[in-house]
Amino acid sequence: MPLTKYHHFSEKAASFVPANAKFIFVVFTLFYFIPLKMFAQYIPLDVKSYKKGMESLLKANTSDSTKARACFELSYYWANKDTIKAKEYLNKAGQFSKSNSFLRAINYYYLGNYCHRQNKALGKQMYFRADSLLSKFNTPEAYRYRFWSWYGYSKIVNEEDNDVERLNIIVNKALPMAQMSRDRGLEGICYGTMAIVFNNSVRVQKAEEYFLKSIDLLKKSPYKWFLVDMYSRAARNYMVHVNRVAEDSLEMKPVKERLPLAKNMLDSARRYLAKFTTSTAAIEYYKYIAKYLRLLKQFNKANKNLDSAMVLARTNNLAYDLEILQLHKYHIYSDQGKYRKAKTVILSLLKNPSGIYYRENKQIYYYELSLTYARLGDYKNAYHWNVEADKLEGTLNLAREREAMDKMDLKYKTAEHEKKIIRLESEKKQALLTGKNNRLTSWLLGACCILFICIAGYSILLYHKNKKISKQQLKDIQQQQEIKQAQAMLQLQEEERSRMARDLHDGVGSMLAGIKINLSGIASEVDKPYTRYINDTMRQLDNSVAELRRIAHNLVPDVLLRYGLEVALQELAETLISSKTSIDLQCLNIRKDIAIGIQLSIYRIIQELLSNAVKHADASSILVQCSQNEHIFMIAVEDDGKGLDTEDPGISRGIGISNIKNRVAYLNGTISYSRGKDQTGTIVNIELYVTE
Repeated sequence: MPLTKYHHFSEKAASFVPANAKFIFVVFTLFYFIPLKMFAQYIPLDVKSYKKGMESLLKANTSDSTKARACFELSYYWANKDTIKAKEYLNKAGQFSKSNSFLRAINYYYLGNYCHRQNKALGKQMYFRADSLLSKFNTPEAYRYRFWSWYGYSKIVNEEDNDVERLNIIVNKALPMAQMSRDRGLEGICYGTMAIVFNNSVRVQKAEEYFLKSIDLLKKSPYKWFLVDMYSRAARNYMVHVNRVAEDSLEMKPVKERLPLAKNMLDSARRYLAKFTTSTAAIEYYKYIAKYLRLLKQFNKANKNLDSAMVLARTNNLAYDLEILQLHKYHIYSDQGKYRKAKTVILSLLKNPSGIYYRENKQIYYYELSLTYARLGDYKNAYHWNVEADKLEGTLNLAREREAMDKMDLKYKTAEHEKKIIRLESEKKQALLTGKNNRLTSWLLGACCILFICIAGYSILLYHKNKKISKQQLKDIQQQQEIKQAQAMLQLQEEERSRMARDLHDGVGSMLAGIKINLSGIASEVDKPYTRYINDTMRQLDNSVAELRRIAHNLVPDVLLRYGLEVALQELAETLISSKTSIDLQCLNIRKDIAIGIQLSIYRIIQELLSNAVKHADASSILVQCSQNEHIFMIAVEDDGKGLDTEDPGISRGIGISNIKNRVAYLNGTISYSRGKDQTGTIVNIELYVTE
């Protein structure tokens, strides 16, 4: 069936007809149909960019699955423009899909689209096969392709002139798939198609209801092509001339009062098309803005819009659109009184149809030709074409079709109503269950609150009972535990250092000394050419032994044990002085009777501070001051290096800094960091408690 029909009764037209034919015209003109193009599957408004994007995906280093999908989309793009290219892309897609069962299934959908124009029966078979294969996949994408398969199937049924079957497929096949895919945009497309079918049968109010539902869903979806199409068709619905034959005509406002509503829809479509005037969706807009302008008697503007639509239809090889645009041209000529031009257009449509057959279209052409001949005064031909139109009308079961559509609509709405009732009952049960759970939860919370209050009261009693223990005492206990842990750790470290130093000195050192002695004996017995190499090796051994002694000394400073802390610090400073770094060590009142363990801790603290300044701060000048006043030992280290960011949380986690803090805590001391002059360098001040 064609997608648009509207009823038209014209007393003015009847006045051109002889008296014996007037009754026939009055009866015949009760039904007046203007068919329009079925909208296609989803294509973006910016078709060229979309096509280029698919071609880029095909050329890029992408997976076979991605390339297959790109080929599918390109085959769809070329289906109406170049069947050879469309077939080539389908073949490529088939090659890329060999190892993917899902892609092989959707391949049948695109085959159906390819066969749509050439062989409708085969196209229906391909769509049906696609749905059958995709039924094995329980995914949203599978349901989306099953929707498109049934939607494509309904397009063929539409071109076979069967609106009732088309509505049945949309309601019972396509719509359930759209709902299962959870894609509300696809539901919007279903409602839009239902609106078009009802508009065909002049159910203007029903059509309006479904158009508005469709537009509301499509506005929130990516299917903007369909949205523009629905705006245009909804505008057409407001411009349909309804007479008393239509069941809802008594409640309908006249066309003139509905024109502002049509204009609002057309304006909405135009806003989306502002940057995409070459989109095929613009054809419907041009067509109905032309009709709107024709109703306002602005014929020149109407013709310009129809010409724009014709250019797009020819460019995209849309023969049926051209046929319907010619019919709109005919109406403009008729309204202008250019009946000879109007007659030429109608005769051309009869001789050169687009190939899509609609009985109503033919009836329209017969009727319009009869009406045009009557206006030209050729009543013989007018009567002839009126009789032909009357014969064709006898083959149409419009009343039966309308009744079937109404039953289907009632069945659909009843099913939806039942679903709503079931959903409401389920929600009611859920609400009752939630209420019970809430009451149970309230009881449990009440019991928990009482228990919590009891526990809190008991805790308060315990607190008052034990409040003699002050916070400071708890803090002291914690500090003592930490100090003990640090002391144990430091003791373990020193013991490990001593063990390693002994192993290096007694083990590795003795071995190296033995090797040197052996080499000395060999040197006295070999020829002179080899003596030089042996002497070089012995010098290397001497260097290794010296390095070994240095490492052992760092592990356990022997100087500290022999000569005391001050001498050990002097030697430490001298070992770190280089051409890039100068160290000024100043010692004041350092007593020699400090316990050896404490001296070792102080030595390790200063060793770590100097090491940080040299290695990490890149300092060129370092000042170290050590002084003792009774049991207080003070250390101040100042450098001109990079400086230490004391707010950096990562500093306290460093092993060196952590060791310094542990040793300071072990000696009941304090440590502070600050910036040097001009916010450069670092100043570290430490106070320690020492004993003899």
